[in-house]
Amino acid sequence: MSVYAVNKLCRDALHDRAFREALRTDPAVAIGPLDLTEDERKALLAGDVAWLFEHGCHPFLLAYLTRWDLFGLTAPVYSERIRKARDPRDEATG
Repeated sequence: MSVYAVNKLCRDALHDRAFREALRTDPAVAIGPLDLTEDERKALLAGDVAWLFEHGCHPFLLAYLTRWDLFGLTAPVYSERIRKARDPRDEATG
């Protein structure tokens, strides 16, 4: 799992205007060269923040994507989806 790559994508979307525009224009092409698993690609393209969070991605960084409606994520959509996620820390503590 390349959680780091997903978290970095979120940070880059915040700071890199050209990358952000590429994500908006053609997200599949924009994430093509990134070191992501196939499951991560599918989750990103579907805006499945619950799956990404459950697999280690940081919810604060994922929320950056809502600022520009990337991957179909608006603030209300993000909020609805992230609430359905199970906190991976709960699994570790039993």
